[in-house]
Order: sequence, then structure tokens, then C-alpha cells
Amino acid sequence: LKLIPSIELQSRGGFGTQSDIVLRGTTFNQTLVLIDGLRINDPLTGHFSMYIPISAFDIYQIEIIRGGSSSIYGPDAVGGVINIITKSFKESNEKNEAIVESKVGQNNLKGLNLYISKNLSKKLFSTVSTNLIKSDGQKLYDDIFSFFDNQNISISHRYKASDDLSIMLRSAYSKNYFNSQYYYTRSSYDLSNELIEKTWTQLKVNYQIDINTKIDFHSSYQSVSDLYVFNPNFPVYRNHTKLFNSKLNYIKKTDQYRFVSGLELQTRGITSVDRGNHTDYYIGGYMNFMKKVSNLTVNPSLRIDYNPSYKIQLCPQLDINYNQSNYNLRLSTGRTIRSADFTERFYNNNYSDTLSPGRNIGNPNLDAETSFNFEMGIDYTKYQNVIFKNTLFYRKSTNLIDWVLLNSNEVSTEIMLFENEDYLIAQNISELNTLGLEAEIWFNLFNKNAININGSLGYVKIFSAEDSKNIFNKQYSLSSKYLANNSGDRLNYNLLIHWRKFNFNINGRFKLRDSESDLIINQDLNKSYFVHNFNLNYKINNSLTLSFELLNMLDTYYSDILGAIMPTRWSILGVKYCFN
Repeated sequence: LKLIPSIELQSRGGFGTQSDIVLRGTTFNQTLVLIDGLRINDPLTGHFSMYIPISAFDIYQIEIIRGGSSSIYGPDAVGGVINIITKSFKESNEKNEAIVESKVGQNNLKGLNLYISKNLSKKLFSTVSTNLIKSDGQKLYDDIFSFFDNQNISISHRYKASDDLSIMLRSAYSKNYFNSQYYYTRSSYDLSNELIEKTWTQLKVNYQIDINTKIDFHSSYQSVSDLYVFNPNFPVYRNHTKLFNSKLNYIKKTDQYRFVSGLELQTRGITSVDRGNHTDYYIGGYMNFMKKVSNLTVNPSLRIDYNPSYKIQLCPQLDINYNQSNYNLRLSTGRTIRSADFTERFYNNNYSDTLSPGRNIGNPNLDAETSFNFEMGIDYTKYQNVIFKNTLFYRKSTNLIDWVLLNSNEVSTEIMLFENEDYLIAQNISELNTLGLEAEIWFNLFNKNAININGSLGYVKIFSAEDSKNIFNKQYSLSSKYLANNSGDRLNYNLLIHWRKFNFNINGRFKLRDSESDLIINQDLNKSYFVHNFNLNYKINNSLTLSFELLNMLDTYYSDILGAIMPTRWSILGVKYCFN
């Protein structure tokens, strides 16, 4: 995902230890992540959205929707939607295969990927996959290393009961154990590590009513256990969340139009020592209609949601496309919403002792975020091997939620705090305007004599970055935790060269944002960084491939979030064996 123009993956550690998806200057909580159409965003915190309990070899394709999408997908789809579609839930995929991949690298890195898919009968297609990767980590400070131990396993089935009826089922488990110092706090006492265990069960039923009409039913249950050790001498944080999600969709598609409608129900709950025990739910319904007249496509949609916290919310949206042979014009406008998660509302509210400085404090009185989104774009396709895409987007947000650094004398709370010390408090910003430009080039430069060269170049500019921060500072006088990192300039490139049995890939990302410093933890957030990665594959035969990766090959010292140091140069060797 980090190779795709306009997508930013804000990471706190390497190899998927913790990554937040940021689209178009939003915060990490404003991107909705789906597995086969069902949300995996955890109600505890948006930081858990990318703990996907499946192997990369399980993935058939990834759909990326950039821009507001609450009119169909509901809350949290402010910056966009990432929908991960797996092989067993893709009905056209019935490939028998087995893939084994092993990796070793610096800092005692070890990785193993296994994927097996098989048609067990004419009606039953099954897959099993597992992924293990761990390392002692790089040295961050004296006796502190960025260790991680990540594991997952997934088993899925697709049963074709008849020509009209298909049933799909998945059960998955993942465990992520890692060093998390300064991931969430700016406290000198932070010596934290975290263990996150997730179980995921998913059901999908497709029924074809006739050649133009079908209905599908989706349901999932997610259980997440979070064990957070802030400091061995402090109380341990234990959180357990449950998320139940069900959707019923009706789809009718003809040569003249497409109509889709659906109902969705979500219930969620938390059991926590420091946050307390809470439950929540929402119910929503939507309609989407698409009509094409000559070169013009009109696509209106409307969704209504109810939640006890944010009450009734209406999210309309209108998308218009005008397509010619050499270009495509796009226009979209709509309303999006996001409700506060359990961490933003209740973090440390049940803490029984005096809270140390630099820690986070939740706010039970937070309002839901609302945003008005507008975008216009053009895709230029005149040249056979090059596509230009340009999008101008604007977002007017109210009640935006972020963590604000405030002095304890300014904080109204029943939590015991140290006098005249700074804490990070969850707050609603009254208003924030974001204006940005997204430019992309996708190219296939050469394809001849066993040589193929292709790739992409992307640039995102958030014009209102400085103005947005000034709006924030006028109200609170001190900086926010995440908003300062979601603005500025971003550039990424991805170049792939295929020659005979070799595949070369070099990619990189540049980021320019406001610098930041914290004397308590003695850390700086540099104004900019440019990180480059290299990958080389050699295909010995149709089954066996050798690989060499060099991450951060120029050994750049950088962070996406202040204090969370990212990996420096890291070399990895791998071998992959595939057979049918």
C-alpha cells in the first residue's frame, strides 16, 4: 500500500508492527479498512486497523477508494476505504496452489509464509495460510530494542451449494507482540511493550435471484485482547473489545442502470481496567444508484445512521463522471462522519493512582466528527503507455478529534494529575479546513526483448497545512499529536524492471511536514525525510524464486510519529517455492 501514490502509511515500527493508513491529510481513524467488505477497524483504537489476520498470499486484490465514502460504507470512511479481497471470497478464483516462503535478515529476523488452496470437490474450495515473522529488533536506546513477534493463521472455505447459492466462511487468528516505547505517550517513564491478539470469524452468503439481481449477506465477529505494559513498575493495562457486524445487500444491475441498497448493524463493547466497561451500537441503511447516459455517468447515494452517542446522521453523496477517449472528468461531493473510539472517550478515566506527565487522557464528552467533502479531477489517457491523474480535494471538518498537549492546570478531570505538568487530552477542534492536490503518473516505459519497465510517481500537497495548525494553536496554544504529521508535501515513486529471470524494484517516499521536539524524551521530529528501498528477485524456474531486500538503503534516521523511531538499514534474504 505504501507504494501507491497518495496513500501514506504512518508506521511506528517495521514489518507491520503498527501502521496507520492516512488518505488525503486525514487522521489514522478516518480510513475505513475492510476484509471482503466487512470492517476490521477496532472500536478500541484506529491504531489496530492494519492488524490484518491473513497472510499476504491470501489476498486476491485490494480495492482503494480515495475520498469520502460514508454514504455507502458508514462511519469512519472520511479519507477513503481500503477493501482487502481474499482468494476464497472471490468466486471466480479456484486455483489449486501451494506457496512456501522463508526469510532471514539482520537483527535475527526470521520469517515464514505458507499458503495452500485446494478444490476438495466440485463444490468445495478451501484455503489455509499462516505467516510468522519476528526479530530481536534494532537498538533504540540503552538496553531497549525494537523487537517484534507477529503471527497469524487463517482457514477459509467456499461452498457452492447450487448455481445460485454460494457460502463462504473464514476463521483467523493473529498475535502481535512488540516494543511500543513512545508509540502513544511522551512520558519519560515509558518503557512499554504491547501484546495484541485478534480472532476473526466471517460469513458471506451470495444468492443469485436472476441474471440481473442478487442479494448477499455478510456477518463477522471480531474479538481483540490488548495487553499494554507501560512500565514494569506501573499497573498493567488490559483491554478486551468485541465487534459484531452484519450487512444485507440487494444488487440489481442491467444494461441501463445499477441499483444497490443495504442494511447494516454493528454492536461493539469493551472490558478494560483503565477505560471501564462500555457497549455501543449503530444501525444504518443506504441506497446507491448509477446511471450512464452516453459519456456521462451519474451516481447519487444516500445513507442514514443511528447511534446513541451521535444520534441520527444523514450522509448524502453525488459522484459524476464524464468519459472521453482521451480523458475522464470526475466530480464528487458528500458528507462523512466519524464517532470517537473507546480510547478517545475513556482512556485512563479509571486510573486509580496519580497519572504521570505526558500520558493520554480520554474525554467522554466528545462529539462525533462531521466533514463536508468536495473533489474534482481529471485522468488523461491520450498516450498509450502513460496515464496522468490529477485531483483537487477540499474537506471542511467540524468537531475533529485529536490529542492536545495541555497543562494540568487547564484540564478539568477527576483523574489525579501532577500540578503544572503537560498531558495529552482528547479534544474536539471547532473547525478545520483541508485543501489538497493529488497528482499521479502511471507509466509503462518499455516492453520489448524480454525487458519490461513500469512504475508510478505520486505527489500530494496539503495547501492548508500551516493554516490548519494555526487554527488549532489559537484555541489550545500547544500542538496536536497527529494533525501536524498529516499535512505538508508527500512524494513517492515506484520503479519496476523485469529482465529475463530478474525482477528489480526500487521505491521511495519523501515527506515534508512541520518539525517538532520534546525535551522530556529528548526526541526530534525532522522537518523532512526521504527513504528508499530496494528489492531483487531471481526466478530460477517456474517454482523457485530467490530474493534480496534492502530496506531504508541509505540508512536514514526518521520517524513518522515523534519518539517512534523507524528502522534504519535492514537487509533480508528470502526464498519462495510455488507449485500447483
